[in-house]
Amino acid sequence: MVYRQGMNRAKLREGSGKGTEVADEHFHEVAGSKDFYVYVTPNRKAKGYEALRDWLREQGYTVTVSDDAPLLPAKGYKAIKVTTATGVLSDEAVRRAHRWAHQRNFLHSFFKPLRGV
Repeated sequence: MVYRQGMNRAKLREGSGKGTEVADEHFHEVAGSKDFYVYVTPNRKAKGYEALRDWLREQGYTVTVSDDAPLLPAKGYKAIKVTTATGVLSDEAVRRAHRWAHQRNFLHSFFKPLRGV
């Protein structure tokens, strides 16, 4: 069966690559994001989510969970959205959320504002 975005079940299970080393290898791609999404696999506990959420909120960021987000991989996935009303997320905020996603092998996406806009 093929899901949205052309991914089948096996590809979704692969995730985004596990571990902080993988996260750090492409951190430069996600740095400077305004919105950062982590897609939580259906029927899987997002261990450590509360601690991450609380830390991000203490830093002044908005953290929400939805099953209706852009690029949602398949039915049943939940999206954790980290965003800010002004500017972009700090490198430390993106780094923590990004590493958290990779440590749990969760897919993720991000949106950067256009430069000069």
